Amino acid sequence: MLSLAACQTTTGKKNPPIKKDIQKPLQKKEQVEKEFQSTKDNLKSFEKGKVADVKSFDNGLVIKWILKGKGRKLKKGEMALIDYRLALPDGKIVDGNNRINMPFIPFVIGYNMQTPGWDLAFQELTPGDFVKIEIPAELALGSKEIKGVIPANSSNWLYVKVMALVTPSIHEDGITSWKIKDGSGSSLAADPTKELSFHAMVSTESKSSVMNTRLGNYPLKYTPGQKTIVPGLRKIMRQAKKGERYYIILDAPQAYGARGYADLVKPNEQVFYNIEIMDIRAM
Repeated sequence: MLSLAACQTTTGKKNPPIKKDIQKPLQKKEQVEKEFQSTKDNLKSFEKGKVADVKSFDNGLVIKWILKGKGRKLKKGEMALIDYRLALPDGKIVDGNNRINMPFIPFVIGYNMQTPGWDLAFQELTPGDFVKIEIPAELALGSKEIKGVIPANSSNWLYVKVMALVTPSIHEDGITSWKIKDGSGSSLAADPTKELSFHAMVSTESKSSVMNTRLGNYPLKYTPGQKTIVPGLRKIMRQAKKGERYYIILDAPQAYGARGYADLVKPNEQVFYNIEIMDIRAM
């Protein structure tokens, strides 16, 4: 692809058009993405010769831009679709959406879906960015470990491409919700005498694990008219169908309000929910 540029001479006449080759950035993008997708086990030297810009932070976080997108930075409370690989400092890949055969996954910024380094770094990125994020141990798992996968006190290398920013399906009255997966059958609104069961992974800006019903495989249950779940969830559940998945952010009045919840949710704190509807059936 060619673009034309002209410059003004001292006589007022224009010089002949100068051809500028802008193929190279496109070729680089295609080459980088092809190499990234084809690398299955180790990314030790992946970014060598590819880094366009670097930003270092006092907390030890380092972001290296391999490809740069356009537009504004991402914000807390927004959802991005990402293609990522998580590696250790020796380059060994330990996680990534490719391992579950997904071209990308959704990620909501600011609510401890992953380690703190993710939330801090993503607020420096824009859609289209492809970066290597060097996350120090203190902003990763710290002294914790995932046995046989991530050692304790280990830095993490996160290679990630921000594919797109996703508009929520609901954004009103203190409820922000994205439907991640469609379901089937009828909702509670069609038959409020039925009981709904769902799994929930819950976190906040200050706490990574408020609740995870999957750990004990003990889903929560809800029947219309009950107050066993917070107000914002009750509004979502009325229209939910079996098999649906949601990411939901509730402002404090739709969650635990000014009182908070024990030592898990602070007063006036937003709450993030990763919800999967397991069943809707007669009691």
